[in-house]
Amino acid sequence: MGDPAGIGPEIVLKAAQAPAGQLMSRVVILGDLATLRETAHRLGSSVELIDWSVEDPYPEESQRLPVIAISQLAPQQRVPGQPTPAGGEASYRYVEAGIQLALDQVIQGLATAPISKAMWHAAGRNYPGHTELLADLTQTQDVRMMVAGSRLRVILVTTHIPFAQVPEALSVERIHTTIRLAAEHLKQFHGLANARLAVAGLNPHAGEGGAFGDEEERIIRPAIEHARGQGGRHGIRVDGPFPADSVFVRAVEGEFDGVICLYHDQGLIPLKLLSWTDGVNVTIGLPIVRTSPDHGTAFDIAGQGKADPRSMQAAIRLAAQMTRHRQSSSS
Repeated sequence: MGDPAGIGPEIVLKAAQAPAGQLMSRVVILGDLATLRETAHRLGSSVELIDWSVEDPYPEESQRLPVIAISQLAPQQRVPGQPTPAGGEASYRYVEAGIQLALDQVIQGLATAPISKAMWHAAGRNYPGHTELLADLTQTQDVRMMVAGSRLRVILVTTHIPFAQVPEALSVERIHTTIRLAAEHLKQFHGLANARLAVAGLNPHAGEGGAFGDEEERIIRPAIEHARGQGGRHGIRVDGPFPADSVFVRAVEGEFDGVICLYHDQGLIPLKLLSWTDGVNVTIGLPIVRTSPDHGTAFDIAGQGKADPRSMQAAIRLAAQMTRHRQSSSS
């Protein structure tokens, strides 16, 4: 359910009350029972939140939602809009428990509501965010961030680093690994056996033959050529580097299944422009399914009933779809 002081409890409840067919799954909430019950009361919801364990039968009644109570927060630790280190620790433990349940195959996918990185740090949990914790606890060496909307998928080579550090963070190996992980993920979890990938250039006009920078010819193109030689008989279907000011149009029009982007805003600006309400963050490279809404804790509107649950609903739906594709690809 994310940070108890953020909009996580609200969007989780709103999303979970959508018809089961719309979500394509049965939902179990990991969180704090008192926080969720107070949130339901604030929203005027008639849902019954039940204290549930994995040994219990799943409730068949649509108005009963199972909650695995990971924390028991005091009233002052669950005030909307007032984050605390205790809330940060609780939200860390929700994710930790969810990862273990997924590794144990008790649950088939994990959709995480927003956490506060500052409150994780205040609680002594020194992870930059979900992705690093997921990689650590699943013992995964290489992971990447993909954000998917209804019309576009972007996969990031680098994520939360200063823009000035992007060029030095790029390497043939890092870009090639991103391409490989994207192709493998789209095949296993999205049913795209021969995904078509595009790689965006770093510089204006993809360097214009070296006039505006040499990263395209020195780093990016060799990574693409290397990837084309892998992935089976015909290699990975990847092209580029393409000018970033036009490659997203081509992807939206159906030419590509995903765009490899070199830095955070290069990919997130077009994605959020097109999918502000239904963008989903996916961690690729993991042995488990993990999605999340593509927004933060929004402490400024927490507890006001204003939070839009559509991105959370999309995250749950995509996790269910990914699970089904994984089952099909392994059968």
